[in-house]
Amino acid sequence: MEISKDTQNVVDTVESFTNKQLQKKNDFSVIMELAVSNLLIDEYSNAVFNGTAFFKLSKSLNKIDPSVESAKNFKIEFESYLEQFKSNIQTISNQLDDNKLVERFDTTYFQLTRGSVLNLIDLAHDFAIFKEMQTSNKEGKE
Repeated sequence: MEISKDTQNVVDTVESFTNKQLQKKNDFSVIMELAVSNLLIDEYSNAVFNGTAFFKLSKSLNKIDPSVESAKNFKIEFESYLEQFKSNIQTISNQLDDNKLVERFDTTYFQLTRGSVLNLIDLAHDFAIFKEMQTSNKEGKE
């Protein structure tokens, strides 16, 4: 799939914003391109929100003692945001017409495996950086 110059510029800006590498840069680019070109802006916004929450919860979950009662609540929240983020990405990626990309997204993100969850966390990381950049830009303008 061809990524437009505008989308590539946004992705490059996101990446340079934190001086960190995006973990799933190509897939992040594909999802952004699909969302923009198919007017799925609300779904993309939801993916940004849910992906950011999912990523932050994944970091917190690793630091919590699993025997503590609050760990169960974190796990429930984590799974909820995982499913919401996954659903957002599926809705957007349903617009793909490239069979290789459809298969890769299905294998990478939509299987019921630990690997797919870890890939979703990596993708959510990229959405979290995008959200951080948005928030930083808003604060800078106020």
